[in-house]
Amino acid sequence: MRMLIVEDEHFVRERMEKGIAWDEHGIEVVDAVGNGRAAMEILQKEHLDLVLTDIRMPDMNGLELARELHQRYPHIKIIILTGYDDFEYARESIDYKVYKYLVKPVANELLLEAVLELKKLHETELWERHQLTLLEQRWQEQLPQLRESMYKNWLNGQYALWELEKRCRDLNISIKQGPLWPLVFDMDPIQAGNTRFHEQDRPLVQFSLLTIAREVFMELDPIILQDDDGMTVVILFGSHTQEESGSWQSQVHQHIQTLLATVKDCLKLTASVGLGPVTDDTLMLPHAYKQSKQALQERIVLGNETIVQFRDPSSFNVSLMFVQDIEKELEMAIETGNEAAIMALSEKIIESRFANGASAMEAKEAIFRMVCFLGKIVHSHGWFMSDALGKDYARFEQYPSLLTKEQVLEWFRQLSFSISSTIAQRKQTGTQLMLKEIVQFIHEHIHEEELSLYLVADRLYVNYSYLSRIFKKLIGESFSEYVLKLRMEKAKELLATGQLVYDTAAQVGFRHVNYFSKVFMKYWGVKPSEIKH
Repeated sequence: MRMLIVEDEHFVRERMEKGIAWDEHGIEVVDAVGNGRAAMEILQKEHLDLVLTDIRMPDMNGLELARELHQRYPHIKIIILTGYDDFEYARESIDYKVYKYLVKPVANELLLEAVLELKKLHETELWERHQLTLLEQRWQEQLPQLRESMYKNWLNGQYALWELEKRCRDLNISIKQGPLWPLVFDMDPIQAGNTRFHEQDRPLVQFSLLTIAREVFMELDPIILQDDDGMTVVILFGSHTQEESGSWQSQVHQHIQTLLATVKDCLKLTASVGLGPVTDDTLMLPHAYKQSKQALQERIVLGNETIVQFRDPSSFNVSLMFVQDIEKELEMAIETGNEAAIMALSEKIIESRFANGASAMEAKEAIFRMVCFLGKIVHSHGWFMSDALGKDYARFEQYPSLLTKEQVLEWFRQLSFSISSTIAQRKQTGTQLMLKEIVQFIHEHIHEEELSLYLVADRLYVNYSYLSRIFKKLIGESFSEYVLKLRMEKAKELLATGQLVYDTAAQVGFRHVNYFSKVFMKYWGVKPSEIKH
């Protein structure tokens, strides 16, 4: 459960935020702010479940905040803290569905008890809204669409091997081991003068083709879907043995003939099919699928109602596809500084590209590919290779003179480490520069009452949650603590020069002088008027 604390008294706010181990009870304190206006800023950007608010605050008091929450965020629960004299006044908020009223000062134990009671209610309501059986029902309803989307992404080559395996596990899909054969069917153009269908009916007849294909091929247990062009894709699973493979392909051809004949009999139209190559590699399926579609384009020459087998004298490179898969993982390792992964993956790439039997030309091609791979990573950051590699740039230029597999591995590995180190250093430098901008912004806007972490995040285009984490980590205190310290120190300096309390309050971001005096007294232990000059 995510909670926001709204309390104008700094020390009370700090006690409520840090005096209770909220995280041990599964409660996240998103922030602790001093007035309702600041709370509304946070509500515009963060999901909250509970607001714990004082009743008397400057600008927007607790009742006004409760009214806004009731109107704009009715799901949020509210606990109001009120003084004994204000209790009856607080009860006016009953129309705003305030969950509980606690009379100040409230002990930490009582406050925790009230919040935990509300947390239990919140979880009960969530359970009622999202019952497991209902979620399972919705999941089952969405599963066919999710699976079809996964199959399309697979066909379009959008998955590395580990991604494909994960998607299959998530969607409870079992891809059979063995040969894969993609077939692509499409309706032939509707001829002018056809009395049953017109050209604008093409989506309808393509869907009819999909329906017929599912019926005809059902016994072969295939994957059947409609691709983004409206064509029907049939993915068939075969056998490894030569005898069974021949029988399987013969059976497939029979089903193809049945499908084309059924389309002609039912729709009085014709269809054609492109047959891609059979592949044993799941990552090669996208290529086989593309070749099926290329084969289907031959009907321009061969005519309608035709079966076209893809034929290409050049075979596609399975090892190259394997390298592409590893390269994705290696790029992630370089970006995240995972040295162990860089060591292992770089060796995998070298072994696959310099396997026994690789020609000199293939070796040179592999080295050039590594140069391009490293260049792609560096250029994606907007750097030149010389910027990213520094003193290692001379090593980079040595690639034409590499003679052995071992030399290539050492060269490639060291350059990967160097680029990874540069990325890490520049991230750190960027964070420090950003922090410098933030501190400068705070000093320049210390006089603004609305100064908040959200304002800083908006003005400097930084993610609020990330800014909150790094600010406390690098400065050593929270944003509100840091701003309060600056304001109090500046106020003390101004008062020591003889400046009036009213003017001092305005210059350090307090609109109400009484509220300023109250905060100053709590921070320094003396009234502003007692500061000697």
